[in-house]
Amino acid sequence: MRFIYHPLAGAPTLSLEDKAYTHIYLSRRTLATEQLALRNLKDDNLYFYKPLSVQKHSAKLELVSAQAQPMRPTQGAHLIWAIISTKSIEKVLPYLNQMGVLKISFFMAQFSQRSEGLDKAKLERFERILIASCEQCGRSDLMPLEVLTDLKSALEIYPEAGVLDLGGHAQSLEPQKGVIIGPEGGFSQTERELFKERKVLSPSHLVFTSEGAALFSATLALKP
Repeated sequence: MRFIYHPLAGAPTLSLEDKAYTHIYLSRRTLATEQLALRNLKDDNLYFYKPLSVQKHSAKLELVSAQAQPMRPTQGAHLIWAIISTKSIEKVLPYLNQMGVLKISFFMAQFSQRSEGLDKAKLERFERILIASCEQCGRSDLMPLEVLTDLKSALEIYPEAGVLDLGGHAQSLEPQKGVIIGPEGGFSQTERELFKERKVLSPSHLVFTSEGAALFSATLALKP
């Protein structure tokens, strides 16, 4: 763990409770006198706190200093990803975060599972997964997530985004401008008509799973 997330990190004093308290003082057995590094994932500062008191279920901390230590990606990919199984998204979300993906825009494709719509509760769970990933890898910003209506909306909002699909013809894509990824089962012929004027890249002769395509798209931005 590179730091502890707290939404109020930067305040003169704050309390550490619940899961954060349990992880730091019970699981990791951090000394009650040890200084702690916190981030709020809104600015690029690391905030260093000393414990004023460590009780049975909570700890009160006092701010000692703050240091600007930005650790946010600048060249990552923007994934425009058709909605698939929530469990499949959760499985790869930490890795996409660590690989520097700038943003994920989800949309409902024709072959998406209609029962897997992303409601507020699911997005909040995704955010908790991203926070834990940031604590582990040190990333100082919280990856934005958005939900779009369908492929047509995604194409209108992101006119420069390319597409990852079998049978593609583009030599390369610009992942920072967006890479559109289909669901399990791929795009329908109707959807392919919508993006036929776009850059379309086929990664290989192999058929990727949707989450495999997301990981592959993330690597496009890592190439020098």
